[in-house]
Amino acid sequence: MSRPGTHTPPHPEMVKAVDEMFKSLEQIATDPSIVGCCPQLPGIVLDKIEASSLDRDSDAYKKVTQEYEALRADYLKALVAHPLGRAFALLAVGAEGVEMMEQGRLPVEVTHTSHTADRPIRSARQSYNCHHIIPRSVDSAEKAQSINHPINFVVAQTTRHGRDQSQNPHHFWHSLLLHPQMHNAPSKSIPLYVVRPLFPFYPPISRGFRTAEELRKTLQELGAPPLPELWEKRVLEFSKAAKHRAYSVPKEFHEITQMFGDLYKTSNREPEANQEVRSVLAEKASKFAKEFLPAGAYVNGVPLPPDHRPAATLPIIESNLKIETSVQPARSRTARKASKPKISRTKTKKEQQSHATQRTVSARP
Repeated sequence: MSRPGTHTPPHPEMVKAVDEMFKSLEQIATDPSIVGCCPQLPGIVLDKIEASSLDRDSDAYKKVTQEYEALRADYLKALVAHPLGRAFALLAVGAEGVEMMEQGRLPVEVTHTSHTADRPIRSARQSYNCHHIIPRSVDSAEKAQSINHPINFVVAQTTRHGRDQSQNPHHFWHSLLLHPQMHNAPSKSIPLYVVRPLFPFYPPISRGFRTAEELRKTLQELGAPPLPELWEKRVLEFSKAAKHRAYSVPKEFHEITQMFGDLYKTSNREPEANQEVRSVLAEKASKFAKEFLPAGAYVNGVPLPPDHRPAATLPIIESNLKIETSVQPARSRTARKASKPKISRTKTKKEQQSHATQRTVSARP
């Protein structure tokens, strides 16, 4: 990844892949009203795939993770280099967040500052992270072609530090929908409903917009061009579903959202303790998951019956997204060195004396 302060441009392949991502997002839902169908999860659809669990200790999982870490910085740069990506980045994480992404760093949004006579100025910050839509921990035909392609990424608000994880949208998706489906799931391939946001950032806006004029004025003030009509309508639908305020995880789901964060506490790292916490979470979340998942979906190892009808209206798609652009991570410095043969030569006696403490080195790339 790039060092802070560097502004090397993204690779052309990644720029092309980000453009492909936006075109795919537009095709998934041409009707903007789909964004507000489920007020608890605005701007979200469930994407049905066939998948099975993948061993996190497997070579396949490790390879995917290594490649992702090698190309993430390039993706962040390409995202804010794209006109749509830059507009959404400004709306979601502000100018400071955009600058961080231009350096290949994960964005942080400064939400507000406070100052009192006896205390220095303090800033409240929201951290964002890049997450996979189809998780790395599942094995599927869809994942094989797109796991580390922008089509499978979302930059989501993600509290990375602190005890209170209840307002973490990414943890909310996992605790409510993904964890109940995967816990105790059979080893065979099953229908899995993954959470696919209809925006490259989630939440896509940090404040509400009641009219298109208000949105356009804000974009102009931020130095971004107006959004195309489809995206403009999507933003307004999201704002309406969130009651024109910054989106927050509904209170009734705070407990399970917090419990998902607890899976990664130091005290729960031992396999036996971690499995116990996972089981408790799956049991508590199951009743909520059934309100959103359709018939045939697995919940805590048991498929929902054919006559099951979810209480919430969460749109379901089968995107089967196909990609054209191949995104390959840049080889690491170590890998490049390893690929070059070592060069050795016979030194003269004079050279041997003057360089007695030096070794023959590999040719630099």
